[in-house]
Amino acid sequence: MAIIELTNEEINKYIDELYSCFRTGREFEVFLNSFLTKLGFEEVVTTQYVGDKGIDLTCIKRGFDNNGIDTINYYVQAKRYARSNKVQAKEIRDLKGTTKRDRNGIILNSNYVNVFITTSIFTNGALMEANDNPNMPVITIDGKQLIQFCIEYNIGFNFKPVFSPKDIIALTQNERAVGTITVQQQDYIVERKITQNDIRAKILVIPRIIKELMPDNKDTYNVVFNGIEKQLKMDKSGRYFGGITDLYKTFGLLTNEGVFVSKTMKWKIVNEKIIVDLCEE
Repeated sequence: MAIIELTNEEINKYIDELYSCFRTGREFEVFLNSFLTKLGFEEVVTTQYVGDKGIDLTCIKRGFDNNGIDTINYYVQAKRYARSNKVQAKEIRDLKGTTKRDRNGIILNSNYVNVFITTSIFTNGALMEANDNPNMPVITIDGKQLIQFCIEYNIGFNFKPVFSPKDIIALTQNERAVGTITVQQQDYIVERKITQNDIRAKILVIPRIIKELMPDNKDTYNVVFNGIEKQLKMDKSGRYFGGITDLYKTFGLLTNEGVFVSKTMKWKIVNEKIIVDLCEE
């Protein structure tokens, strides 16, 4: 389903309505438990209201690294703020300070990421503080991003269908059905959405039909990703390519603030090169 782009006025209206849904910060934290679960996080726990030392929720995410499955721990601070009450740099520093040790004073392992979620916005100083130390990353999610996630994951929004004749006409002009595969006039073989989980795991999942057409007995392939050619290594199972993080950052799928932006890519193979291009939105 296509989502019509919202105006800034509409987004601000929804942020204010979201803020008003919660009478207290605690209610916002309880909401985030379900919110993070919907986004695919596991073992989401809302901590005790008193004595949480700045950590409001904890959760994990299973991804992939060069050694296989990797589990990352997330420590979340939640702030139910009105839009006029911006998150300051000191609050980001405080979060980084409290997550160095657990409640018993034991140093946490290095495999964790701090997350700061608010219904308002971050000052420029807060965003700079969040990104100043790559060894202690802080993912920031503001009210606008919260609304965008809620729309994408169908949390709290009801959608009224709007018919689009131009989209129907575009399907008949730009594509032709071949068996069970849709082939565009530009000879792209298949489209596949790069999900937020793919980006989080730093992998490029290979569509099945592309895998069947790839040369055998290779583990490294020339991939042209939206015009940039790079050699990418395929994992042993043949499911995905690694080494894709820099390209995700270059084309906005992974932002400097650590936000994952899902996009649709179209695939084809030309002279044994795998061509992957962003679809026009």
